[in-house]
Amino acid sequence: MTTADTLKDIEELQQRCEQYEGISLKLNWDMLRLPSAAGGTEWLVTYEEELLVGFIGLYSFGSEMEICGMVRPGYRRRGIFTSLWMQAQSISKQKKVATLLLNAPANSASGSAFLQTLPLVFNHAEYQMKWDGSTLPQGSGEASSAAGTVVLRPAREEEESILIKLDSGGFDMSEEDAAEAYEMYKHEGLQEHIIIEMNGQPAGKMRLSTEDNETWIYGFTVDQKLRGLGIGRSALLQTIERERRNYNSVNLEVSLDNPNALKLYESCGFVILNKQDYYRYTG
Repeated sequence: MTTADTLKDIEELQQRCEQYEGISLKLNWDMLRLPSAAGGTEWLVTYEEELLVGFIGLYSFGSEMEICGMVRPGYRRRGIFTSLWMQAQSISKQKKVATLLLNAPANSASGSAFLQTLPLVFNHAEYQMKWDGSTLPQGSGEASSAAGTVVLRPAREEEESILIKLDSGGFDMSEEDAAEAYEMYKHEGLQEHIIIEMNGQPAGKMRLSTEDNETWIYGFTVDQKLRGLGIGRSALLQTIERERRNYNSVNLEVSLDNPNALKLYESCGFVILNKQDYYRYTG
């Protein structure tokens, strides 16, 4: 069986599990499609009679690893996920992962039941949000903030250090982890690295990933020294306008412990669709 065949089976299993429980699993498909050697995700699978019945993805982000998985309805309570989890634990130990997080949709009954069997502490939660199409951006092209003119443009190759520094400052990461993450994102062909300029100088950045007329905004941050000037709002509205012209929906994620960002997104017309919970393994 080829990798492409396995990925098709994972996608079918995801759809089956989501329909069965009315949930949305976060499988980070941009990472799943990358070879592990290029920073992509490792995965563990269980087949029974050529049918994929269990899956776990191991997503590495520097010294942190996130784990998300699923078991086909009708095959649960047979130890399939426990077996995959034991294998995943072994891999995380081999890699000397500093922080191991397990992710599950907040409304997943099966996920919640399994997590209760493990030594975990709640780490954080994220909302997945979608622009509802009712708040239309005003104007086009360049936009103004309280500080001046805000322009979005593709990042240049020589600006790698700027992107890394912005990620480090914006997401509480070491520059080493931010550099490792950036190296992985460079291999993802569907991603755009965007510099947010104010008056001709880098003031922030974001990554855009588009597939099947859906655009996701990732890594959206503004330089800490320049926050509160309307730069983020201007950049967000320009992005919405561009994607609307291309007939793409616009999606993003925000941590619940970032109320300022959540307030900004809601004021720009984003609505909450799903909630993902993250638990830190303490065993």
